[in-house]
Amino acid sequence: MAWEFVVNKGAWRKILFLTVMMFASLVAVERGHAQDWASVREAFRNVRSVKAEFLQERQLQILENPLVSEGRFFYLAPDSLRWEYLSPVRSVMLQKGDSIRLYHFSEGAWKQDMAEGVEARRTVLAELSHWFQGRFEDSKIFSHSYSQGPPGRIHLTPEQGINRFILGIEIVLSGRPGVIDRVEITEPGGNAMRITFRNVEVNSSLPSGLFDEP
Repeated sequence: MAWEFVVNKGAWRKILFLTVMMFASLVAVERGHAQDWASVREAFRNVRSVKAEFLQERQLQILENPLVSEGRFFYLAPDSLRWEYLSPVRSVMLQKGDSIRLYHFSEGAWKQDMAEGVEARRTVLAELSHWFQGRFEDSKIFSHSYSQGPPGRIHLTPEQGINRFILGIEIVLSGRPGVIDRVEITEPGGNAMRITFRNVEVNSSLPSGLFDEP
């Protein structure tokens, strides 16, 4: 099946950003020494859940200062995710199995977002079933390489077509098992995005219903 979708530039950026963020939360390394690629892939099998806060800084060439957003996310194996922006605008994406729903907060209530690109986003998220198992060679979107460091770094290079929107992604691994430090995304035109994770908890219990409703 050809990997082609008719979505605008903004939609693709959001699709790939969400995909990478979800994947990045599951990478594991040890403090103080480099791990080989096989060890990093093996670490995926030990992650059952992740919850964290994040700070997103988006630098545009036309702006002197970056656009800053804050939020939180939750992941529960094998296929449940909540990615939520808290400021400056509230929105949330919920994934549970094959179901993916988008909401924005307006006039004091959550409203479902039926914007274009939802179907494309659902298809891209199917990549996660491979990534969560360290099966990067099965990806139809990215090729990858790994630098041991420390810190370890995973470099993702988009395939033809998608590189019109994203030039490259670098995932910088943290010193804590199951945690990353940051993700850096390079875009055409000199634009860039950095997402820094904080207060990360791995394999802790998550509230019931977290992936069902905003």
